[in-house]
Formats: sequence, C-alpha cells, structure tokens
Amino acid sequence: MKKTKRTFMFSLLLSLIMITGCWDRVELEDIGIVLGVAIDESATKAAKKQEKEELKGQAKERKHILMVHHFIIPQEVEGKTRTGKNKPYSNVVNEGETIFEIVRELSTRVARPPNYEHLKVIVISEEIARSTDLRDIINFFLRNPESRRTIKMLIAKGKARETFEKKPPIMANPALKMAKMIENTKKTLRMAPEMTLGDMSEKLTSETSFVMQRVVTSKTGTKVAGATVINGKTHKMVGWLGEDEMEGLNWMSGKGKAGIVKGTDQKTGKTMVYEVGKMRSRIKPKVQGNNISFTVDIETEGSLREDWLEPGNAFKENLIKRAEKAAEMEIKRLTQKALTKTQKKFKVDVAGFGKQLSIYYPKVWKEVKKDWDKHFSKIPVDINVKVQISEFGTRGTKM
Repeated sequence: MKKTKRTFMFSLLLSLIMITGCWDRVELEDIGIVLGVAIDESATKAAKKQEKEELKGQAKERKHILMVHHFIIPQEVEGKTRTGKNKPYSNVVNEGETIFEIVRELSTRVARPPNYEHLKVIVISEEIARSTDLRDIINFFLRNPESRRTIKMLIAKGKARETFEKKPPIMANPALKMAKMIENTKKTLRMAPEMTLGDMSEKLTSETSFVMQRVVTSKTGTKVAGATVINGKTHKMVGWLGEDEMEGLNWMSGKGKAGIVKGTDQKTGKTMVYEVGKMRSRIKPKVQGNNISFTVDIETEGSLREDWLEPGNAFKENLIKRAEKAAEMEIKRLTQKALTKTQKKFKVDVAGFGKQLSIYYPKVWKEVKKDWDKHFSKIPVDINVKVQISEFGTRGTKM
C-alpha cells in the first residue's frame, strides 16, 4: 500500500513538473506579430480638437503622433506570393502624444497585444524627422525588451504610413519587401548605407551628423534611394540628398560596394558605362598653423560594360583611356555635388572628415570638435579620382 502511495505521489509530482514547463506558452494565433511601424504627425480633426483642449492654459505646444502598426495575419500567409483576395496583413492606426501611450491605447482596439520580436522596419515621416528630436521617437523601442537593435530605420518623403499601404508587386507583405530593398546597398551607389536602430542610437548619442535611407512612395510603387541628412546637434532632419548626391557621398566616404557610372566621352559626347569592381576612398587631413584642409583620393577598378560609340573597339588603348577619363569626370562631378550640398548648404559633415582629423591631429580635433560642423563648412576640400578599367568584354578586334 505504501509502495502504491509512493508511486502515485511520484507520478503526480512528475506531471506537475511537466505542466509548469510550458505554463507560459502562447499560441501563434494569440500573438499580434508586428512586422513594421510607421510614425507620422497627426493631422486629423479629432486630434487637433483634442490638442486644442489640452493646450488651454499652456504655453508649450504639444503635438500628436499618428502611429501605424503593421500586423501580420498568420492565417492568411500562404507563401511569398498570393492570389487570394484577403491581405496577409492589417494596418492599425491610432494616435497619442507619446509612443508608449499609443501602444497602451492599442490594447483597447485589438484583441492581440502587439509583439515586437519580429519587427523588421520602422519608417519615420519627414514631418516628424524635421520637427521632433529623433531620440524621443526611438526611445520606446530602445527600452522595449522585445525590440531588437537590428531593426532597420527609414525616413519617408511624405507620409510614412503610405509605405505599408501600397500593394507590393512581388512579395505579399510590404514590411518584408522593404526589409529586402534596404539590403540592396550591395548593388547600387544610389542608396545610403543601411541604418539600424542600434546604429541610429549611437549616432544620436555621439551628436555626429549622419545620413539615413530615404523611402519614396508614389503611384507606381515604393522606392528606396537617396538619403535623409540628420544634424548631430539638433537630432533632427535638415534636408534630402538626391540619388546623384548620395552616389557622390558614397564615393567620398568609401562606403559604397557596387554600382555603375555613366560617363560622357569627351571626343564624341556618347555615353560610356563603367561598372565598379573595387573602390577605395582616403580622406587625408592637412594642418598648417591654424588652417585645416582635406584631400580626398578616390581609386576604383572595374569594367567597361557598355559604350554607344559606333564603330567602337574596346581593345584599343585609346578608347579605354577615354572611358577611364569619362568615368573619372563623372565621379568627380557627383562627389563635388554631394560635398557642396552637405558642406555648404546643410553645413554638416556626414562623410567622416572629422573622424580622420581626430586620428591624424588629435590635439587640433580637441579644439574644434565642439563646433565641428560649423568649422567644416569653411574648410577647403580637394578631390582626386583615379579609374582603372581592367575588363572590357569581347567587343571589337584585338590589336
């Protein structure tokens, strides 16, 4: 009898252990998986009316934020492409003064609490980026234990929510499509380097000016190209870089990985297309007395992929030299264009000139780093470009 009782107690204890091992298990269908977040400035009548009421007797203006949670619907996900009528995602919009307030209020509107463990992208609108300290916008996500520092960050030209409302042509989910597009920096020079939540936090904390990827949504679709310029001191957006200017900045900073350059042959005026194989940029500071100057040496090796010369002969040394010259002139034009925009118009250093000065002349850097962007706007910069074409296809006749 005692043996039977002991066996029963042992079995009961074992079953309790097994039960407690999965007490916190949550089924996939019970989780509100968020793949994307869009943050806009609210412009609804309700928000403005509420804001007006709240501002009575207050001197300081408080703005309302409109936030879109881009939820995935597991039951509707059938693969990468779909033919059904139901979308595999849902965009839930709500407003508030702070991100945390909005997230809390969201629980009154959805059955499943938002989960950020799989959050891929956060898109911030131009309005918010220009008017609000970006540290305040990302603060919630940095503190949230579910959010990862690898979340990709973008600034939208126009409304951020539109990036999750356009039907993607290939992938079934706009957030997943966006995350893949961001990774195309390996294939083009017209995109800014990828910016994660962690990278953005470090830049804002160090008060270093930087660029972020820009997303543009139009009737034809969504495009990630060009860049947003963020001032390190104000932590706000100061302007845009177009695709040409972003290409020039990538050449200057040496952060580009691949791409093409469309040069113009000086002799014929025809187009010659150079494909980048390798690229290197060196920013060299020089200090003489109280005067600081920089030289940017850009070197690249690649291929002549296309030319519109008829008749052409890709094996003639003269033609190769002309192609190299055409590419050099175009790279210098793009680089100078980017430098003029960032240094003279926006008055910020986003290419890393200050970093090189701190390495080679630490004492000088200590004196100017507090107001570096202001100092940099007046410093002369000389740009040198060297292109070497090592491959040119099979067109023409070998001499």
